Amino acid sequence: MPEGRVSGAVARFFDLPAFATGAHAVRGNLSAHALAFTDQPGYDALLWASDINFVRGEDSFVRAQWAAKPFVWHIYPQADDAHLPKLDAALAHYARTLPADARDALARFWHAWNGTGRPDWAEFQRHLPALKQRAADWAGELAQVGDLAGNLALFAKTQLK
Repeated sequence: MPEGRVSGAVARFFDLPAFATGAHAVRGNLSAHALAFTDQPGYDALLWASDINFVRGEDSFVRAQWAAKPFVWHIYPQADDAHLPKLDAALAHYARTLPADARDALARFWHAWNGTGRPDWAEFQRHLPALKQRAADWAGELAQVGDLAGNLALFAKTQLK
């Protein structure tokens, strides 16, 4: 995890005085490494190398989808919980082809990660094979959509005829 705003919480979780760049901590089966911030290619490589990605914000959400790895999205909170319908919309679209139990587990975990409940790590792990497959399939689906500039050019061409 990158050094920054969450470093204090991570240090408390591992019962450490600090969690700065270069630090390593283990608790049970969880191993954490504090990383310095990196450029976009370095961030993408980190996403590709990870088994599961925990990302925050819209830009990281997009990069995590392209990484073709299971991910958990922490959406930026908004007034009156306006962010939760966005979270649900993303979940509905992304998880639509998952088996119902895996889809529900993912939704519960994402909601818990966003402050409504407590993450059920065992349930999340139980569905990890399906989540890995969905992540790979989803990246393939995204690739088939095409790029924005090319799609806009095609649309404009159809409007000119």
